[in-house]
Amino acid sequence: MKLLRALIASLCLTVLLVQNPPVALAQGDDPPVVDILGRPDTLSHPPLASLEVSVVDRKSGQIIEGLDESNFDVRISDEAVEPIVALNTTGLAVVMVIDRGGIARRNDPRIGRAVDLARALLDTLSLDGSPNADMAALIGIRGQDAGGLTPLVPLTDYDPVAVSNEFDALLTEVVDETTPLYEGIDRAISWIAENPDVAIQDKLANRRRIVFVFSDGIDRDFSDESHEALIVDRANKNDILIYAVQMTAEGRTTESDSLNAVAVQTGGTYFVDSAETHEDVKARFQDVITQRQAYNISFPVIRPAGEYRVEIRVVNAPGGSVSDSEEVISRLQRPGLSLVAPPNLTVTVPYSKDIGSFTTTGLPLAVQVIIKDGASRDLPEVVYYANERRIGTSTEPPDYALTWDVTELERPSDEPIARTYTIVARSSDPYLEEAIQTEPLDVQIVWEERAETLKTVTEDVTRSASQMWWVFPIFGVLGLGLLIVVVLLVRTRGQLARKVVQNTTVAIRGVTQRLGGGGALPPATGKLVVLQGPRAGTEFRLSSSAVKVGRDPQVNDFPLNDQYVSNPHLSVLQEGERCFVQDEGSTNRTRLNGVVLPPHQRQLLAPDAILELGQTRVQYKRLGGATRVLGSGETVSGTGDQGFAPTRMAMGPTHPGEAAKTEYELGDQTGRK
Repeated sequence: MKLLRALIASLCLTVLLVQNPPVALAQGDDPPVVDILGRPDTLSHPPLASLEVSVVDRKSGQIIEGLDESNFDVRISDEAVEPIVALNTTGLAVVMVIDRGGIARRNDPRIGRAVDLARALLDTLSLDGSPNADMAALIGIRGQDAGGLTPLVPLTDYDPVAVSNEFDALLTEVVDETTPLYEGIDRAISWIAENPDVAIQDKLANRRRIVFVFSDGIDRDFSDESHEALIVDRANKNDILIYAVQMTAEGRTTESDSLNAVAVQTGGTYFVDSAETHEDVKARFQDVITQRQAYNISFPVIRPAGEYRVEIRVVNAPGGSVSDSEEVISRLQRPGLSLVAPPNLTVTVPYSKDIGSFTTTGLPLAVQVIIKDGASRDLPEVVYYANERRIGTSTEPPDYALTWDVTELERPSDEPIARTYTIVARSSDPYLEEAIQTEPLDVQIVWEERAETLKTVTEDVTRSASQMWWVFPIFGVLGLGLLIVVVLLVRTRGQLARKVVQNTTVAIRGVTQRLGGGGALPPATGKLVVLQGPRAGTEFRLSSSAVKVGRDPQVNDFPLNDQYVSNPHLSVLQEGERCFVQDEGSTNRTRLNGVVLPPHQRQLLAPDAILELGQTRVQYKRLGGATRVLGSGETVSGTGDQGFAPTRMAMGPTHPGEAAKTEYELGDQTGRK
């Protein structure tokens, strides 16, 4: 019967070794014990994977400290990746096996020494219920019956008293029968590798797993060599270290070759306990406790979704090099890309047969990036196409907005004067380097003919010039005066020069506003009202075809005295009864109803529209319209797009009290600084 058991065990061992080859070892007498604890985690911070690696000195049983990135060669499918290494506390999972056969006979002191060692081991563990707490269980082998192999105390991370109470019971029970040592060790391995409690399994995943055996090393019911090999293979397959303590009788020093082989081949240690060595064995437990620490290895898994083999090799470590491998799961998927439909899918472009398109018309475009795998990332760029012709590129997340100037398009020569353009946006995934594209979106561009002609424009200019011949001498005088003022400013740099410049500028602006009106101001169709900012409450009537708005009164028609506003910041343009706004390349940009305007592109200014520039909010009103008053708590957002903050402009010297007493009138503007 024993021979048959041996043959079966040998056959099983051969199959197991083929399916699960041993950990690769490099040259060296005593290479460290390297085990990946649990499976790599790719859920917490994709696409980074992280795992715990235990590196134990084979001689001392201590964790090898002081390793860094240079000591870990990480490869995914044989391709090297860069790791991030840190030493963490993970905790131990210890199953104590006390084989009572042969040592628990009447008046045998060995059971007392075994319990004393187990109690000392328990005292070194930290069973406090914390996330990194140790875990402990106790099996007291008695006989062949099922009860003799059932854990007296299942794995616990919070109740050391339950284990300690069972020690007292072990001291009082006499066991005369033969006990199944290897079945007890096998049961301890199963209790770690195949624990029926799912919650316990989760806690075991990243802990260093150890089986501590206290025995006389005798198991008469099994062939030591065959069953020993099966135990070793199963322990190695589940990254379990076996520490064996042989309890020797008085006057006997015979060692157990089987226990020694099981311990050494699993990466553990073999001890011989006697009355003389008892305290030395106890002291060695402190070395084992250092294995509560393990190295956390993080590395990128830039692979399409699937399962890959990761190999961790420890190099340049005491004792030589050794590796372990595990399966790692990539969850990366290509992001989705979707076009955000513009407010209108039909865009009208005003044009004249003689002068072409005479106003800039833009179509706002944007995309939505859909992350499917939890690995947030910015796209390198988004390229927009119309009928497969590249129309622009954006690198500004999250929506990669772009305004397409449709007036650049060639107008159709046939009727109807309209054309459909198919818009798509394309990009690539920075991780997987795979192309992504939106679904197509059709927009219609309609060219609307207007009465304006080049001939009409030329005639109007000629007529105005002949009627206003008197203006040219005035400009000559004003130019000379301005030259004199500049000289004064350079030479004096004083307040007088600044006032002269200011007054001269105002005079020039007043004359300019009156050109073409026979000496009278043209009728104003709208006004700008400062709702919030340094000049809140001020109104400016738009009686000129072009009004510059900015910081400095010497440069702008409508000065705002706002340090975050440029010179000029924007222009308000009137064409008939329509009004447009154009950002003049300002530092802090302009918002129209919360949308950042592209520089040097005209946008229609609808009644009651809100302009934000610097720390000032301005509302455009048709004359006769009521001005909305800001509610309590409303403020001007001084920021642009995400994380954008206004930049303070360089200011010239100021004079205390000057702003409080200066009054001015520009066109139909009245106000007080």
